[in-house]
Amino acid sequence: MKDIHVLTPFYRTHLAPTLIHYLEPMGVQWYPICEDRHYSSEFSSRNWITPLLVDALSESDQCYIRFNQFQDAHLVDDNDYYCFMGDDDAYEPGFFDIIRRQTAKILIVSLSRGDRIPECDPEKHPTNPLIMNSIRDVQVCNIGLPQYIIKGEIFKQMRFRNDHCWNDGHFAEKLKEWFPNDFHFLPDTFVFGNYFQEGRYFGTQWMLKPTWRHPRIIK
Repeated sequence: MKDIHVLTPFYRTHLAPTLIHYLEPMGVQWYPICEDRHYSSEFSSRNWITPLLVDALSESDQCYIRFNQFQDAHLVDDNDYYCFMGDDDAYEPGFFDIIRRQTAKILIVSLSRGDRIPECDPEKHPTNPLIMNSIRDVQVCNIGLPQYIIKGEIFKQMRFRNDHCWNDGHFAEKLKEWFPNDFHFLPDTFVFGNYFQEGRYFGTQWMLKPTWRHPRIIK
C-alpha cells in the first residue's frame, strides 16, 4: 500500500495536539516543517511524525520555500502521494481512504472555507467553497495549497516559487501546463481550509455532508 506524506509549514505551536488528534487516525506520515521556536514536544515518540527543523524565514520569504527544503532533506518516493497542508487546515472524515484508492499522478479535491470571515483573518479569505470539476478550474486564486495531492515522481520535477503569497496557485498552474493529462478530479472530496481559525466555521450552512462537524481544539 502506498504511503501518503503530509507536509506542513508549522507555526501555530498551540495547535500541535489538535493536529495530532485529527491526523493520527488517518494513517499518514506527517512532516511538520518548523523552526526550533515552533517545535513541539508533542512530536516526540510518534513514529508517524518526522519534524524537519529549518532556519527562520527572512522578511521576503514565503512559507512555500518550506516544501523545497523538504525536497532537499528527504528522499521522495515516486509512487507515494504528497500533500501540502497549512497548519490550521484539516481533512474531511474518510478523506485518505478515498485517496488510497486512486492511481492518478495528480489528484485535485474541493475546498470548504467555512461560513464566516473572522476579524482576525489578515487575508480576509472568502467563504465560498472551491468545487473542482475540471482542469478549467485550476487557476490562481481558485485553488488552495491542500487541494492538490501529487505523486512523488511529479513532485520531484517541481519546485515552489518563493516570491508571492499566491504561489500555491502558480504551482497548480504549472502542474496544469506540464502534466495536463495526469489530472484526476474528486469534486465530492473535501479539505477544510483554515478549519482551526477561530470563528470561521461557525454556523451550519457550510456542512455539506452529515459527517462534517465543527472544529474542536485539543488542549
